[in-house]
Amino acid sequence: MFSDCVSIFLLLVLPFTGIAERLNEYINTYETLNYDTKDVQHAHFRAKRSASSEAVVQISFNAHGHDFRLRMKRDLDVFNDKLEIHGPEGMLDLDTSHIYQGNILGVPNSSAFGSIIDGVFEGKIIMPKKGSYYVEKAHHYFPHATHPNKTFHSVIYHEDHVEDPYANIRKGHSAGCGINDEVIQWMNKIQFSGEGDPPISPPVSEKLQSDKKYINTEDAFNKYSKEMNEQTKTRHKRSTRRDDNKNTCSLYIQTDPLIWRHIREGFPEHLDPKKQSEVNEKTREEILSLIAHHVTAVNYIYRDTKFDGRNEHRNIKFEVQRIKIDDDSSCRCYHRGCGEINQFCLENIDVSNFLNIHSLGNHEDFCLAYVFTYRDFTGGTLGLAWVASASGASGGICEKYKTYTETIGGMYQSTKRSLNTGIITFVNYNSRVPPKVSQLTLAHEIGHNFGSPHDYPPECRPGGPNGNYIMFASATSGDRPNNSKFSSCSIGNISNVLDAIEEKKKRNCFTTSAGAFCGNKIVEAGEECDCGYDDKECKDQCCYPRIVSVRDRELNRTAFGCTRRKDTDCSPSQGPCCNSECHFIPVYQGEECKMESDCSRSSKCNGTSAECPSPVPREDKTRCNNGTQLCIKGECSGSICLEWNLEACSLTTQDHPNIDKRKLCELACQNGTDVCRSTSEFSDKVGLPPGGISLRPGSPCDNFQGYCDVFLKCRAVDADGPLVRLMNLLLNKDTLITVAQWITEYWWAVLLMGITFIIFMGLFIKCCAVHTPSSNPKMKKAQRISDTLRRPMNTLRRMRYHHGGPHNASASGPSGRNRREPPSSRSSTSQGGPRPGYGEGRGHYHAPKEYSPLATAPPPSNNFSRQNHPELYAGAYEMRNKV
Repeated sequence: MFSDCVSIFLLLVLPFTGIAERLNEYINTYETLNYDTKDVQHAHFRAKRSASSEAVVQISFNAHGHDFRLRMKRDLDVFNDKLEIHGPEGMLDLDTSHIYQGNILGVPNSSAFGSIIDGVFEGKIIMPKKGSYYVEKAHHYFPHATHPNKTFHSVIYHEDHVEDPYANIRKGHSAGCGINDEVIQWMNKIQFSGEGDPPISPPVSEKLQSDKKYINTEDAFNKYSKEMNEQTKTRHKRSTRRDDNKNTCSLYIQTDPLIWRHIREGFPEHLDPKKQSEVNEKTREEILSLIAHHVTAVNYIYRDTKFDGRNEHRNIKFEVQRIKIDDDSSCRCYHRGCGEINQFCLENIDVSNFLNIHSLGNHEDFCLAYVFTYRDFTGGTLGLAWVASASGASGGICEKYKTYTETIGGMYQSTKRSLNTGIITFVNYNSRVPPKVSQLTLAHEIGHNFGSPHDYPPECRPGGPNGNYIMFASATSGDRPNNSKFSSCSIGNISNVLDAIEEKKKRNCFTTSAGAFCGNKIVEAGEECDCGYDDKECKDQCCYPRIVSVRDRELNRTAFGCTRRKDTDCSPSQGPCCNSECHFIPVYQGEECKMESDCSRSSKCNGTSAECPSPVPREDKTRCNNGTQLCIKGECSGSICLEWNLEACSLTTQDHPNIDKRKLCELACQNGTDVCRSTSEFSDKVGLPPGGISLRPGSPCDNFQGYCDVFLKCRAVDADGPLVRLMNLLLNKDTLITVAQWITEYWWAVLLMGITFIIFMGLFIKCCAVHTPSSNPKMKKAQRISDTLRRPMNTLRRMRYHHGGPHNASASGPSGRNRREPPSSRSSTSQGGPRPGYGEGRGHYHAPKEYSPLATAPPPSNNFSRQNHPELYAGAYEMRNKV
């Protein structure tokens, strides 16, 4: 009897007590959970059927000396509204209602996220003062085949209980991350071989929108696109650095057959052919949960980091837009009718080749594309990704699908790749990696995609009790404070890339976030106020910033970001009708919060709201924008054609081939399907000034085929221009590769062309030498080209003389004139002076054929003169008389 009581006691107590033995190589302490899953599952079904996403599911249990009372709601942030889920055979219709997020009741600033499948919660619980706890399903560590009688369904452990048992045996400086010296060299060759991207030149409207100080938001300024012209204008209370709130990076996540096989084999019914469909469905739910857990964990890291460089980059978040789940059915097909072979079925692929296979696909529609796998890569590698650069190399976020060239076997090979890719694995040294490590691995690899290399300077890899940062080369267990933070080096590198995107130097693929974010100074749904990120940004004494300071927390334990402080009516962040004392501006002050405009009257604070009351609109069809448009419902958005019961239209070159470019920038109207006529044609009949109404600069013209410049002439759309098109034609990567391949194959022809070119240039220089003038007065006068054309033989004879005469002379005699000497005296008199004819013409002096040198004359006597010996001087100056 006593033994039976002891057994019952152990069965009741053990599921909620700590287990002394390790859970696996990574987790040294854990506890088990065995709460009632039926109640949780019923609550989940009710929330799933509820029309509201605010339906709550509560889960309560005790572990590690704490009472956990989770209050969970459906998570609508991690997956895009237009999420597509694909399988090997096409689109899958899967439900994501099992993904949840919430908090712990009674614990301020706590949070939790995860999934509920069959009434079992799996995910992460974050407590501000006590750290994070991870809840996993028991069959991950206690397979049903080896533990058929286990009485618990979940395990829970603290983040401090996770350690890295393989830290001392990992290979190289890049342990955990696959980037080593060899991989870096391969990556650099590919990243620097990409074809050049066309210059990023946004449309006129986008350029004008980005420069807010030149834009009047009340003007119905025509934007350069049909879509922009058709959009309804909205008002904004204020402008921030990112008015469009483009801070969301869309993800494409693919899971390979190996992780499918691993998850599927965790279900005890996976060998039952009758339950094959049911097991497959559960496997897909588990994979969706795995993706949601990791993306949400990465969001917690990136959204709380300020990547501020030249511009502010806050609240970076990730949203899954497309998922592809590869099962292993294609891996078991060996006949010819199986279709295209799935290369991910191969088990023995190293990490660089695995990433290369993934990069061959076209993923340019997404910010990033990742593959989740269950492969035990060599050296303890957990992930690999392309590193972005602020300038120069291709790769990283938003990279387009384009051609890259590499040398294989001495031959150039061009391949199209998407380098906005990465991979992570969930197994290491034959041991399942805990979620803490794999989530940090994903954050690490995405950090590479955002432009951060591994932390290198000592100040960015401090180690010690606080640990290293996310971008440390080796994998971390995640139990140190710095393990889930970016170092200042990483923040600087990432900020440079984000700045380049913001400044249009790199492609911007970020999308607008649909969810609210506390800290962006915009009051959104669920926020009472929003004064900024922290105390440095928040100048509002009525509102708590996103990061509540320790002092504020001590004064008010319930203080929470983006909520008003105690004893306040409002916050200036809510609107212009709240003063700095946190009270509404009373009516008697007559505070004007919105000035009068063409289409609305002024508005004043009403004393009951922080927001400015909506102004009274003027009558419809009131002229506005200098008499060129009409007011419609308080907005200057209507065409003035409506005043005459006509419709606005656009003059086109298709209807009027010879129309003047100036004419195309005139406002035109038409009656139904009648001919489109410019307002200049009937201006006198409707009271318009002569010449009608002209479109504003930047407005579309010629049926959106051009835009009006500042001279009000319609210019056709040409983003590049003729010079850029010519350069792209001659210097594009494909042309250069073709030329290089032709040179390699026909090297002998290139050699002959080189020799021919050298000979041609030599002849060309010789021919031009006689026509080149010189500033030397002793040089012979240059020949005129016209003389050469009339008497070409004289020029050829002159060129031949330049190569001919071997005669030399030394300067002697009182007169200083040149005297001829026989060849035998050259060596002895070579240093005596310049040669005959030096300074006359170009090069050496050459005598004609009929000229013969005189004999050497005796030394001159005292009476030696031109009169006594004229024959000597006559021979020496014979050439002076020749033409």
